[in-house]
Amino acid sequence: MPKKSRKTNTTADGTDLKRPSDAVVFWLQEIQAAKKREKEFRKDGQKVLDIYDGRAKNTPFNILFSNTETLLSAFYSMTPRPVVQRRFKDNDPIGKAAAMAGQRALEFLLDTNTEGYETFDEAMQAVTLDGLLPGRGSVCVKYDAQVGQMAMPEPPALETETARVDEEAPLAEPATTPYKESELICLDHRSWDRWYHGYAKKWSKVPWIAYEEHIDQEEAARLFGEERARTLVYTTENSEDRERDDKTEDEKNKGERKTVCVYQIWDKDGDGTLDSKRKLRYVTEQYQDDFLAVLDDPLGLTGFFNCPRPIQFISKSNDLRPTALYMIYENQAAELNRLTKRINKIVDAIKARGVYDSELGDDIKKLFTADDNELVPADKSSSLAAEKGLQNAIWFAPIEQLVNVLIQLYGAREQCKRVIYEITGISDIIRGSTVASETATAQNIKSQWGTLRLKRPQKEVQRYTRDLLRMMLEIAATKFSEETWAKMTGLPFTTTAERQELEALAAAAAQTGQSPDQATQAKLVQPPWGQVIETLRNDMQRAYRIDIETNSTIEPEAAEDQKHISELMTAMGQYLNGVGPLVAKGIMPFGAAQAMLLAIARRFRFGGEVEDFIKQMQPPKMDGEDDKATKQAELQQKQQEGQLKIQEMQLKIQAEQLKAQTEQAKARVEMDRIQREADIDRQLKLLEFELKKHEHTMKMEEMRSKHEVGMAAGKLKMAQMKERPHEPVGRK
Repeated sequence: MPKKSRKTNTTADGTDLKRPSDAVVFWLQEIQAAKKREKEFRKDGQKVLDIYDGRAKNTPFNILFSNTETLLSAFYSMTPRPVVQRRFKDNDPIGKAAAMAGQRALEFLLDTNTEGYETFDEAMQAVTLDGLLPGRGSVCVKYDAQVGQMAMPEPPALETETARVDEEAPLAEPATTPYKESELICLDHRSWDRWYHGYAKKWSKVPWIAYEEHIDQEEAARLFGEERARTLVYTTENSEDRERDDKTEDEKNKGERKTVCVYQIWDKDGDGTLDSKRKLRYVTEQYQDDFLAVLDDPLGLTGFFNCPRPIQFISKSNDLRPTALYMIYENQAAELNRLTKRINKIVDAIKARGVYDSELGDDIKKLFTADDNELVPADKSSSLAAEKGLQNAIWFAPIEQLVNVLIQLYGAREQCKRVIYEITGISDIIRGSTVASETATAQNIKSQWGTLRLKRPQKEVQRYTRDLLRMMLEIAATKFSEETWAKMTGLPFTTTAERQELEALAAAAAQTGQSPDQATQAKLVQPPWGQVIETLRNDMQRAYRIDIETNSTIEPEAAEDQKHISELMTAMGQYLNGVGPLVAKGIMPFGAAQAMLLAIARRFRFGGEVEDFIKQMQPPKMDGEDDKATKQAELQQKQQEGQLKIQEMQLKIQAEQLKAQTEQAKARVEMDRIQREADIDRQLKLLEFELKKHEHTMKMEEMRSKHEVGMAAGKLKMAQMKERPHEPVGRK
């Protein structure tokens, strides 16, 4: 593989990377080298997936599926809740506003999605499953903006303008300007076997990553233009079903999309020149004269790559090549399958079989085929009596040795399973398999120690979640407009245009000697969106840091919230009980006590929501010794007010939870109503059909009756004519 120089634009073999064709060949060779480095990983990964899906042969006991389903729920089972905090816990209104905006933005992005992309839970489930099975999982972030056209206002016509308008002339199209209808950050799960990276021993040293994409002509035209898209050759992807020899060519290609293989390369280091770093390149083996497209840094992320460090539950200090978890206990799994095969064969061999004297007749044979409580008559009862009973007339085949071997095999298989569980760290308490005689205390101890082995992979999932949330917040701070932030978070901060209008109103009021109204003053006190977004952006340069953490992806969110609220209330209650008398006696200044209370509150998750209430606390009046009781009562009242505020916050959280439950109940009721209406409509239609059928039958019956009456009348008339006497000829 040719190696490129970091000081020149040539490779070791003299290839000039300034020529587009040579540069394309260089990148295709880099990708092929990456495929070669991870050849064994991709082979093992496909083998593991075949076992998991049940497609692999000779796998009677699929321990891989059982372990994967258990670990998947243990590693990721619920949507994490982002927590955006300031680095420093001092008094910083802009930092507090930025943290609140960042957290609300992430909560909004976690709950929304656009068509064609995975939700956050779907992406995390897929990437965790890839980490458990092949050994590596990755998902990339994308910035999606829906652009619309806004009509520009037409300039007013001059009064002197008297030119006659030609009615037959075509009307000029109104002037428009593009604007963003909506902005969103989407997640795109990348297949583990179509993800490549440059050679490095650490993720921080990876020079480039690449995605293998199979796109159709429509997508190619959107990315590279119509002219370039027409030059590419599109073929159907290979599949086992399509390659069957018994299918015709039309059947093989029916319903399959024709695509072309394109490599999307995120080049962080470039080819040695300053203008080639942080580029997004598209190459294909079908067109090697030039790049399909070369774009500047599309996202502007600090780490440039549009994906965090992939999930790898088995990692090495000096090698990025992943290893599937199944390969660690592959030999034990093979032994488990071998024991299961032997058990199945012996079970098939263990049958209740015996011989009897044919002279006794077929009565004994009928006995074994009779139903419950059925008596079988014996024609040869005297012969059975001679044999001294039925038990002496039948000689069963010996199976005791087979049963003993089967018992030993069952024990060996259980021992093999325990070895696999020891290797993977899956204890019985995690599988939900415990001994009934164990006490609750023993089970709690086993649960604490049994989950210890899983802490590291759980932290790996939480690390990946945190990095993904940080990346999403960074893109939102860089790309989203002030209007999008305002709609997304619902915070009362002012945009730049609104700020300018408010400042103009305040200046006009000041010129007249008046003060702005309270609403205007309140909005001017709030930080503008421009400062808030700039603070979030500066976090990327480490001027200010917004720490993004995730709560446990395993514990229920409600329990976690109650835990943090309880801890906050306990800490503040203990502090107020201890410091309150000191402030009332004048021993401690109120300002120092308030500052310490704010510092305590900022250490907790929900502490930021009570900061404003703490700042509004007023110092007690120092009137003398006679007012000690009054001061104590006032202090207690303030303590109670603080506790009430905390309880109010707790009730607010509970109200939100109840609201969500109510909405779910309403949805279920609406679905039930729709179902009932559908059932009633279906019954009405059925009744209508039966009514029409009955009417048709009645009409047919009426017609048949009329026909019969007519026939009877005709017969009667004919009979009357026959009975009538003939008149003589010539009589008038």
